[in-house]
Amino acid sequence: MIEIKNLSVRYGDFYALDHITLDIPRGSWTCLVGPNGAGKTTFLRTLLGNKAYDGSITIDGLEVYKNLRNVAFVPQRPEIPAGMDVAEYVMLGRARLDGWGRESRTSRRLVQQILEQMQLSGLRHQLVTQLSGGEMQRVLIARALVQEPELMILDEPTSALDLHHQISTLNHIEGMQNNGVTIVSTMHDITLGAMYAERIVIMQNGKVLLDGPSNTVIHSPELKHAFDDGITIHTLDNGRPVIVATKNSLQI
Repeated sequence: MIEIKNLSVRYGDFYALDHITLDIPRGSWTCLVGPNGAGKTTFLRTLLGNKAYDGSITIDGLEVYKNLRNVAFVPQRPEIPAGMDVAEYVMLGRARLDGWGRESRTSRRLVQQILEQMQLSGLRHQLVTQLSGGEMQRVLIARALVQEPELMILDEPTSALDLHHQISTLNHIEGMQNNGVTIVSTMHDITLGAMYAERIVIMQNGKVLLDGPSNTVIHSPELKHAFDDGITIHTLDNGRPVIVATKNSLQI
């Protein structure tokens, strides 16, 4: 269980996160949605313990900034190391368990398995600096998967992927959730967020507007309000919601 109480992150008088209180159950998939500048990425980085904050964030009762946890993070804009190939980069996910350069046979098998699952086997000797944006995103997620984390934090994990790889990648993440891993993600594609996450948190101006089951939040007036009433929600014959921008609301 992640318990967040009265969480604030300030830059001078500006609140990037404004007194957020939220519980994230173990083994759940919680998706943060909201417009640009809502505070979603700041929330993720604070959850990692990478930002100074007021209030409290505890995981199983331990404050995050004092305790190293087995947490995997997939950033939106990663730092790309020069001179490292795909297999080596993915193997970094095992360094916490084995130590760098001392990978066990189990770790090598797991890396090979994940490379195959993420359709990266043919790129295993490719330098990561030579990958496309979509390929690099799959490599980042592969590194997170081999870490076998307790908590996985993902910032827009499908933003650079084509539709086929979006679904394939989200299926792998869902499989980890089914094995007890807690997932916290941001997603601009609210339709995909509602397909996979059972809980959605709407953020705006550093605050939580609404938190609840996806099917409830997706049809809420708070969701439209967060996007200045610039979206519409359609329901397919199978009951699945689809969220689209309203054409007249688009501004350049």
